[in-house]
Amino acid sequence: MQKIIASILLLLPFLAHAEEKPDLAALKHPVKACLFKVEGKGLKNPSYLFGTIHLSDPRVLNLHPNVEAAFKASDTFYAEINLDPGAQLQVAPLVMRKDAKKLTEAIGPELTNKLNKVLKDINPVLSAAPFDALKTWAVAASLPLIESQLMGKAALDQVLYQRAVKENKKTDALESADSQVAVFDKFTEQEQQIMLSDTLDMIIAEQDAEIKSIERMLNVYLTGTTDEIADMMTAEMAKMNSNPELTKRLMKALLDDRNIDMANKANEFMQAAPEKCHFFAVGAAHYTGKTAVQDLLEEKGYTITPLFE
Repeated sequence: MQKIIASILLLLPFLAHAEEKPDLAALKHPVKACLFKVEGKGLKNPSYLFGTIHLSDPRVLNLHPNVEAAFKASDTFYAEINLDPGAQLQVAPLVMRKDAKKLTEAIGPELTNKLNKVLKDINPVLSAAPFDALKTWAVAASLPLIESQLMGKAALDQVLYQRAVKENKKTDALESADSQVAVFDKFTEQEQQIMLSDTLDMIIAEQDAEIKSIERMLNVYLTGTTDEIADMMTAEMAKMNSNPELTKRLMKALLDDRNIDMANKANEFMQAAPEKCHFFAVGAAHYTGKTAVQDLLEEKGYTITPLFE
């Protein structure tokens, strides 16, 4: 579920920069760590904010040394939502349709044909039929990462959770599955179909591209900063221009509103156990923009130190 929600946020294009980039294929781990140290406001030990990417590339799973050290020092690990397998099973009903229609009935033949084409280009055995029980927004949000997910490997967030459990760390979450689903459920069926159509158009437009979106997104995570991630988001959202007002509302719901809730929850957890080292792992996009989580925590009185290098 977390990967479905986060795919819209991080499936973003890589922007070229003037400085020389490292040999990406030779990298063992990200060049820069999307990591912030949190101190002050009564904390007895530092806590950490880490920006993840919802992929399973070995260069991502092999953490930057700063992140590895912070994770090892932590007592409690927090993901966006509860990643316990049992909890994940309870998410499934939340993304199922409630309108007594199949997806293909709701979106109509034209959009169904476009969806089928994109799916078959990803894998010849795929079609819209297995998605018939899902809400329209869930299909739109999951499409960008389907090819990656078919490989069956655990993404960074899940790997960190599994490590935390193995190392006997306490685990928790900044959001509930209900709250994440509510982000999309507030949009009408017509608006969800616009999201789906725009997502399909974006995928089709890049089919002949030399570098696919997943690779471009991975590249900027491996070498970039939160500022570059913010630039990517601006560029990507500019492509979804069929309904600018809808895009604006979507981004507010995906980032601004959730960032406020995340910062409030992180503050609550740290103040409840100021002697502990808390490690918060959420999508890197949540550390960008006017409501970046680290900035909101700074406003609450914490001292925030970037640990990028």
